[in-house]
Amino acid sequence: MKRIFHSLRYKALLAALMLGTAACTGEFDTINTNPNSPTVGTADLFLPHGIQSAVDAYWGGSLGMDVGDLISQYWARIQYTDADQYTITNDVYGTASWQVFFIESQADFQRIYKLGVDGNNPNYQAVAIIMRSWVFSVLTDIYGDIPYKDAIKGLEGTLQPKYDAQKDVYAGLVAELKVANDMIVLNDNSKAIAGDILLNNNLTRWKKFANTLSLRLLNRMINKADAPIDVKSEINRILGDPTKYPVLTSNADNVQLNYLDATNNNNPINQNRKTRDDHRVSATLVNKLKALSDARLAVYANAPADGGDYKGVPNGLSNADANALGLSKTSKVGNFFVSPTAPGVIVSYADLLFTKAELAYKGITAAGDVSTNYTNGITASHSQYGLTVAPAYLTANALKSGADGYTQIMEQKWIALYGQGLEAWTEFRRTGLPALQPAVINTNGGIIPTRLPYPGSEESLNATNFNEALTRQGGKNDMKLKLWFAK
Repeated sequence: MKRIFHSLRYKALLAALMLGTAACTGEFDTINTNPNSPTVGTADLFLPHGIQSAVDAYWGGSLGMDVGDLISQYWARIQYTDADQYTITNDVYGTASWQVFFIESQADFQRIYKLGVDGNNPNYQAVAIIMRSWVFSVLTDIYGDIPYKDAIKGLEGTLQPKYDAQKDVYAGLVAELKVANDMIVLNDNSKAIAGDILLNNNLTRWKKFANTLSLRLLNRMINKADAPIDVKSEINRILGDPTKYPVLTSNADNVQLNYLDATNNNNPINQNRKTRDDHRVSATLVNKLKALSDARLAVYANAPADGGDYKGVPNGLSNADANALGLSKTSKVGNFFVSPTAPGVIVSYADLLFTKAELAYKGITAAGDVSTNYTNGITASHSQYGLTVAPAYLTANALKSGADGYTQIMEQKWIALYGQGLEAWTEFRRTGLPALQPAVINTNGGIIPTRLPYPGSEESLNATNFNEALTRQGGKNDMKLKLWFAK
C-alpha cells in the first residue's frame, strides 16, 4: 500500500499547489489543516511519481510494448497488426513518449533537484540528476537531437528550447553522471533520502547506477571520430577506480522497479493483459532460442494453450494472416513478464557484462577479458530468472574469434535484453546485430525504423528549433533518418 499512499499524497499536493489555500484565522488554521494535503512540496513526494511514470512508459504502455518490443522482434502482434507494420501514431511518439518523459517525469526530477538545493541535501540532487540523465538518454536514443540544456525551463521563461546534437547530449550526460556520483554523501543520516521506490534509498546503488549508465553511453560513442569528449579516458576513469566509481557487480544490483500486486502500482504489461490479448512472442526470438536449445525460452514465452511446441508469430503480418495462426495455437508472452509484480528493468548486470565484453573486444584493457565477460553475461542472464546455465550450453556457444565473436556478443546481449525493447532497438540500430529483417508487411519502405518522429506539437510550437534540429541531422522528420550513434 505504500506506493498508493505516495500517489495519493502526490495528487493532493498538486491540487493544493494549483488551487492554493484560503486564509484562516484563530484556531481554524489548525483544525482545518489536512495532513494528507501538504501545501509545501518535499522531494520524497515527487520522487515516486517521477520514477514510476518514466519506468511505466519505458517498460510498458504503447512505447515499450508497441515500439520497443515489436521493432526489436521480441514480440509480434496477432491482432490489430498496424503497429507491427511500423504504423506508429502521434499518440505514441507524442503523448506516450515525449509528453510523458518531458512533462511528467522530467518535471518531477527538476523539482526534486531544486528542493535538494533548497534543503541543502546533495543526495536528492544526485538522484534527480541520475534519473534525469537516464530519461534524457532514452529520449535522445528515440528521437536523435533533443532539447537538453534548455529543457525543463518553462517556469523560467524558456518556452521554445533549443535542441542539442545527440553527441553533445551524450557528452553532457556523462559529465552530469560524474557530478552526481561525486555529489553523493554516504553514511550521513542528515542527508538521507526517502520516497525512493527504485533503489530503496540505497545511495551506493545510485552510484552504481550512475556509472553503469555512463558506460552504456560511452559505449555508444567509442568509435565516433567526432565525439566531443575523450571517450576512452572516461571509460578508464570508471573501470580503473571501482571504489570511487562503482558499477553493478551482481544481479542484486539490477536497476529495476519492483511493481506491487496492487491497483495503480502493478506492472503496466499486467494491466494491459487485463483487457487485451494482442501480443505474442515473435517468431524471430522463438526460432533463435529453439535453435540454441536455450532454457530462457520457457521464461520468455508460454507454450500454446492448445498444446504443442513453442510457436512464435512473424512480425508485420496482415490482420487476417495473424488471426489465422490462432490465439490458442501461438505462444503468449511468458507468465513472468505479465505478472503484476514483474520488475521493470532499466539496467541489468548481464547488460553491463556484455557492454564490458564489447569494450574489451575493442581494446579497452580495463574492461577485462572478452570471453570471460561474455560467458559471465550469459550466466548472469540465466540467473536473473532463477535458471542455471547448462555447461553444455556454454560449450556450444563458446566465444569465437574475430567478427564472429562480436556477432555472438551482440546476439547474446539481444537475448538478455528481452523486455527492454527500447534498449535492444538502440543496440540493433547501433550495430546491425542481430541481423533482423523488416516486418513482412511494413509502411516504412522496407526499413526497420531508425527513430521516432518528433511530435506534431514541436513543429507547431517550437518550429524554429525543430527545423534547425532536422537540418543539422540531414533528413526529414520520419523513421528513416539515421541517428548519430548509428552513422
